[in-house]
Amino acid sequence: MKVSNPPIEEQYPTKDENPLLILITGGAASGKTTFTQQLREYLEQNQQKALILPFDNYYAYSPLLFQSRNPILHEIFLWEELNKDLEALLAGKKGMLSFFNKEIREKSPLKIYLEVSEKTRLERRLARYKKGLEEGKFTKPVEYEIERFYKGKPKENQETYVEPVETYADLVINYDIYERKVEIVIGEIREKLK
Repeated sequence: MKVSNPPIEEQYPTKDENPLLILITGGAASGKTTFTQQLREYLEQNQQKALILPFDNYYAYSPLLFQSRNPILHEIFLWEELNKDLEALLAGKKGMLSFFNKEIREKSPLKIYLEVSEKTRLERRLARYKKGLEEGKFTKPVEYEIERFYKGKPKENQETYVEPVETYADLVINYDIYERKVEIVIGEIREKLK
């Protein structure tokens, strides 16, 4: 279950006249967090307020769902809570998150899909695990076990839930290399903010 927090409108009380919801999605380790942080930095450098609402905040952390390491992806999200929080934010906030759910997707005039090769995403995932090992967050799995796991259920989820929503994107960005590709979307954002 989601951690109990004050209502989202109390956490972010500043009102903007024309909030813009930007939805960003891509597969596991596609660079969503990096891209979103770069976009936020750019917006804030240009006097645009930006709030990042991570999709991961809406996992339904149920022991029953996670007894198996392979829960069904669309069943582990708190869609109703996410939609409620978005309604509050759109009353005067900006946010960025994924766009699998139609009701949420329809609230955004700008949807960005980060396209990254499976090889690059696997390399990033392995680097993430190695960093976690160094920081003591994980026990040491054998590298091939990580690769085997990643090519199992996460790959299936990528093909089932992530890749199909690319068709809803207003902008698809190849993000195999962490370049500052936010500049690509700035023109689109300026148009939407008019």
